[in-house]
Amino acid sequence: MKKYNYFRINKLTRNLLWAGLFFGWMAVSGTELIAQGTVEERVAALEARIQQLEQQLAAAKGAGTKGAVMDVSSANGNNARPSIQPAVLVTSSPSPELAPVEAAESAMAMAPPPPPQAPSTPDFTGDFEGLNFFKGVKFGGFLDAYYNFDFNEPSDATVTNGGGGLYRNFDFNHNSLTLSQVDFEVMKAVSESAPLGYMVQMDFGPTASLVNLGDFATSNITGTHFMQYYLSGRVPVGKGLTLDFGKFVTQHGAEVIDTRADWNYSRGLLFALAIPYYHFGLRATYPVSDKLTLTAYLVNGWNNVIDNNGGKTGGFQLLWNPTSRVSFVQNYMVGQEQPEGNDSIRHLWDTLLTVKLHDKVTFMANYDYGMDRAYVTEFIGRRLIERNYHTHWSGVAGYLKFQVTPTFALIPRFEFYSDPMAVTTGTRQQLKEFTITPEFIVSNNLVMRFEYRHDWSNEPTFTTSGDLKDDPKKQDTLGVGMILKF
Repeated sequence: MKKYNYFRINKLTRNLLWAGLFFGWMAVSGTELIAQGTVEERVAALEARIQQLEQQLAAAKGAGTKGAVMDVSSANGNNARPSIQPAVLVTSSPSPELAPVEAAESAMAMAPPPPPQAPSTPDFTGDFEGLNFFKGVKFGGFLDAYYNFDFNEPSDATVTNGGGGLYRNFDFNHNSLTLSQVDFEVMKAVSESAPLGYMVQMDFGPTASLVNLGDFATSNITGTHFMQYYLSGRVPVGKGLTLDFGKFVTQHGAEVIDTRADWNYSRGLLFALAIPYYHFGLRATYPVSDKLTLTAYLVNGWNNVIDNNGGKTGGFQLLWNPTSRVSFVQNYMVGQEQPEGNDSIRHLWDTLLTVKLHDKVTFMANYDYGMDRAYVTEFIGRRLIERNYHTHWSGVAGYLKFQVTPTFALIPRFEFYSDPMAVTTGTRQQLKEFTITPEFIVSNNLVMRFEYRHDWSNEPTFTTSGDLKDDPKKQDTLGVGMILKF
């Protein structure tokens, strides 16, 4: 086996070597020198240590094996840390020589790694204490766009009669690519550990304008882009009473303004005609048990932030889940909704039943009944008479959702709506509609809904192109909606 000769160490090299050994020894076991009482004692201890190192070096020379690792023990032999780190040496020459690079790297690999440093913890005290306010806050939103084609080809390019689509909320444009709404929301739910919360939901687009039409009458134009904004607080009473104060969407109906939560893309007749959109006031929710929740309301009225009269509207909701497959909701609201000077009282009953018939089939039914009084001034003979009419409206809707695969569902819907006093549609009529919606979940963030819908009435109420062959008693539309969630 090939042997390596040591370099002969001249006086300068030897001095440098011992100086390096000395500082290394000082760094590792400096406490031994500190323990010496006088300078003389320290010098004597240093000389003894140098002699020991010379003896160990001589012993290493006589080992005669290439690549041997010298074991250096502590000066006092009391199991303390070695005074210097082991070095890789080879013998066969009267002078020491460092081992080849390969042997040195091997020795470095054998050395224990330095102890890991503890990670530094950021300090969020002082000016950063306000960040705790955002703990538990959720940010989100969605984008809703659609295209609709009305086979009646209405002259005003609006699906159903009236600008803004009286019977269709909110996909009322014909043959036009439309961005219906863009939604941004920030919410912090209340809990035992966080008794204060809030909800701010902003909405942009024609949907926001249609929903907030009632506030334009009071010049509350800024409210157009705020779909909901309320503060929440949890009162430690029993299982916990939650209070919300501000503007919130209505509790009535099977369908909502938020497209993400609906089964079909187009909103039905009951959503458009039978119930309000939102309220402003106080809401109190109490979970009686894990199966029963009660909610009470005191609000300004229907679809207004600023009250249009001196009266207030009250309501309640009962939510009952007897089993994991059945949900029953009963709503009731009563109050003065007519302008000042008209003391008529409006009532609304809203019932919702949801039953999971099968793991892939869910049934939902919604019933609405409302009544009010209308003051009408008319000529009877030659006299101008003001008459007080009792008015009412009602409707029922049925849904089935077939979840064929995790990413594909088929949802048919049928509705019947009656407006015998022309109080909600302006025409004494009975309306019906049937909708079929194939839904495709493209990804966790993107949902596509294709839709065919057929509406018909016992009165000529739908807008047409003006062609004599068109039938104003019916309407067929074909469309597609896209919901991008973030």
